[in-house]
This record gives sequence, C-alpha cells and structure tokens, in this order.
Amino acid sequence: MHAVRRLMHRITHRLPAIAMVSAASVPTAAMAGPWTLEQGKTYNKPAVNFFTGSSNFGTQQDGFVVFEDLNFTYYNETGITDNLSFIASIPIKEIRRVDRNAAGVPVSQRTTGVGDIDLGLRYNLSKGPVVVAVQGLFKLPYAYNRNNPLPLGNGQEDFEGRLQLGRGFGKAGYVVVEAGYRYRVGAPSDEFRYLVEYGVDLGKSTYVRTKLDGIASIRNETRLIAANGNPTLPLAFDLAKLELTAGRRINKKLGVEFTVTPNVYGDNTLTGTNFQLALVLLL
Repeated sequence: MHAVRRLMHRITHRLPAIAMVSAASVPTAAMAGPWTLEQGKTYNKPAVNFFTGSSNFGTQQDGFVVFEDLNFTYYNETGITDNLSFIASIPIKEIRRVDRNAAGVPVSQRTTGVGDIDLGLRYNLSKGPVVVAVQGLFKLPYAYNRNNPLPLGNGQEDFEGRLQLGRGFGKAGYVVVEAGYRYRVGAPSDEFRYLVEYGVDLGKSTYVRTKLDGIASIRNETRLIAANGNPTLPLAFDLAKLELTAGRRINKKLGVEFTVTPNVYGDNTLTGTNFQLALVLLL
C-alpha cells in the first residue's frame, strides 16, 4: 500500500497544476460518439481511476483475494479538420494482486508503468439530423514487459473499426449508439464491441450521462483464463460495464467529472467497480 499511496500522492499533486495551466481551456458537457472537433480544437481529459475487484464472473480462482488498478490516464481528441479528429489515450498504472498461499497467508504482487496506449482517428460522415462517423483504433502494447508475472497488458496489438451514430434532442439531451469489431493479434479472441449512451444537461452548469459499454467475445480462439497473473486479461471473455457520470462546468473552459463504473455482467473475467475523478478541458 505504500507504493499506492506514493503514486496517489504524485497524481493528486499534479492535478492542481493541470487545472491552473488549463484555466483558459474548457469542457463540453458531453464529447461523445460521432461528433468531431473543429480544426485546431482539442478535448483533454486527465483522470485518476481506481478499480478494485475480488471475484470473477464464472469460474473462481483458488486463493484469489483482490485485484486493484490505480492509474492516471490522459485522453485527448484533436481536430485535424472539422470532420477528422485524432484520438490518443495514455495510462500510467500501478496494479496490485493479492492471493493466499497454501498456508493461507496473503501474498501481494505489484507492477507499475505505462500500460496499453490507444491511438485512433474518427471521421464524420454526416452532420445530421443523425450524426454518423467511423472510427479506427490501434492499441500499442510496447511500453511494458509482457513477460512480467503481473503484466500491465497482454502484449499483443489490437485493431478496431467502429460505426458511431448520434442524435441531439435539445434540452432532452442526446443519444449515441456504437458498434465495432476488434481484431486481436495472436491467441486472444476477437471481439464485438458495443455502446449505448445517453446524456443531458441539468441546468447551465451540471450534466449527467450514462453508458452501457460492452464486449462480446467472438470465441474464434481458445477460451482460457489469463495466461499470466493479471485477472483482467483472459484470452476470451464477455463484459458489460455501466458508466454513471455527473459533471460540473466550473467556467467556459474547465469542468470536473466524477464517474462510477461497475462491471454489471461478464463471463470468464473479473467483477469489480471503477471510480474516476477527471478534469475536462477544451482548448
């Protein structure tokens, strides 16, 4: 826990600095789905996440006590043109796993470093009334040691294509529906990805949104548990997460969000809940 406290200390000391530097930048109530940024604009979301889970959907692991993931993740979208946005997500993680050995004594493992990096492009095909976009994403697993007993990722590349549909309803909010296919290099099974999102403003300064974000394994490879000590990395699994977010605009350029995301359904993967505190900046 000492290393976790040290990482948390470093993260929380950096957040005020980020907010001060970004005082001239600001949040949108909901940067979602198919909407792209104007050329030269950037959407930035530095966030602290804490995930914890102590059981599996499906078969339980003997001796398993708890898995924790504390991370600082920086998410960015940049408008290359009015119809084309660049996407990047970079996580700095500290993960911890605790198991009981044959004598019943808790044994802890810990790994710290940069996790899987996502890079992508979103292209807007239609401005409305139903907004339509296509998105491509590439997962880079090159910043960590995949052979670590408790690795930050499974060390293989992912390529994802996604169709995104969205529509705004004025004061009644907006709805987004997404569907995609993720090709996973190597042993892991490919995946069908889906998302349904709804968001709405609650006055001039407050907004809320909810997402059902899901993964359904294609089962085109072997269906085994994780080939390493990280219980979030099985070769094939199903998972549905329910995101619940409340946001507050501090001014025209800065906002803050708090999100709770429980894993509500799954198969062959870890249960648990993620808690997130984030700044939202639009430059």
